[in-house]
Amino acid sequence: MLEQPHFDPYSVPARVCLAIAIFGGSLLIAVLLLTALIAH
Repeated sequence: MLEQPHFDPYSVPARVCLAIAIFGGSLLIAVLLLTALIAH
């Protein structure tokens, strides 16, 4: 039997990790810019 092509067990964790990485990166950049503006 063939496996369902739409079911990829690595797809969901990869998307979650990617979303967390993007959110964390943007949040870090926002905090750095904010602290730079305040310190300046």
